[in-house]
Amino acid sequence: MKDNIVTAVDDALLLMMLLGEKNNLGLSELARLSGMNKSKVYRLLCTLEHRDFVQKNDNPVTYHLGHQLLSLGNCARQQINYIQVADIEAEHLRQLFDENIQLRIRDHHEILQVLHKASGQSLQVRSEAGNRRPLGSGASGRVLLAYAPTTVQAPFVEKNASLTKSLDEIRARGFAITRGDLTAGIGAIAAPIFSQQGECIAALSISLPLSRFSDEKEHNMTEQLLQATQRISRQLGYHL
Repeated sequence: MKDNIVTAVDDALLLMMLLGEKNNLGLSELARLSGMNKSKVYRLLCTLEHRDFVQKNDNPVTYHLGHQLLSLGNCARQQINYIQVADIEAEHLRQLFDENIQLRIRDHHEILQVLHKASGQSLQVRSEAGNRRPLGSGASGRVLLAYAPTTVQAPFVEKNASLTKSLDEIRARGFAITRGDLTAGIGAIAAPIFSQQGECIAALSISLPLSRFSDEKEHNMTEQLLQATQRISRQLGYHL
């Protein structure tokens, strides 16, 4: 991969990343932060300015990101589909653990499964894309309820006041675990996926028979699941 990198392009991208971290940097400061000489930095800035990726301010002369990046950012958001992004991570988890992986979204007071990666083991959880469950049921349902607007949570809490504490705990941990709660003999772990606006748009989960759900496996799967959902969220523009 590194053998194919074009140094000038890589250096120009570094300058834009530096300007993204701190606005209105001068030539000398950009040279210092990038480790490049001022002559090279100046030529790169002139090129980026020509394409409206950076803009120059006068008195004093500094640089900031240009409007072309706004246009590209909007294009990127339109092209990145959360299911496509999640599909890669779901397949990675399936290969890692050989257990069922599901992606579910909230649809009013139900949850809808939109992606499914099946385990290759003979004893597995039967689940297909398109199935629906009541919101709040199972690990994914609990995660989606925990991060839903308070107006959505209200009727559930009215029926069960103790639910508030459970939802608070899920948000504090960042995931939910169930063991035989929805289906006897089945366990699951679910974690939220966030949009650029910080809205929970989906839950990614791993489900498996309790006979394989050891404490060690629970720890490993939770760690890998959280890393996967964080990577998906970052690709969708969400930043902690």
